[in-house]
Amino acid sequence: MKFVLLLIVLVALVACIQAGEYQWGEPGPKDFLIAKDKVKKRYVWGLKVSKKYVFKQKKVDALTITAIRVKDIKKKYDSTAELVSGGLGSKGCTIRLKSKRGKSIRSRVEIWGR
Repeated sequence: MKFVLLLIVLVALVACIQAGEYQWGEPGPKDFLIAKDKVKKRYVWGLKVSKKYVFKQKKVDALTITAIRVKDIKKKYDSTAELVSGGLGSKGCTIRLKSKRGKSIRSRVEIWGR
């Protein structure tokens, strides 16, 4: 019984540590950091807010996306990220960020490619 309780506590701890971090793909040693942006949207009392982040490249010399990382600047904001279109293997992407009720969005988006 103690083992099961310990296992549940460890799983909850890992979930709390990784909250607010989303990653698609893994940046490799030959990948370049294409974009690093802060996404912010102020809270509205009692409501959830959302913000769409769109990444586009020029047609000439466009790199292929190999990894996308979205991380909350502070753990207290705890927003979620959803990859809406594009992403790994494409030249652009759209990410929708959503906050919890009554919270702001303050996240850092990093896009890697080669």
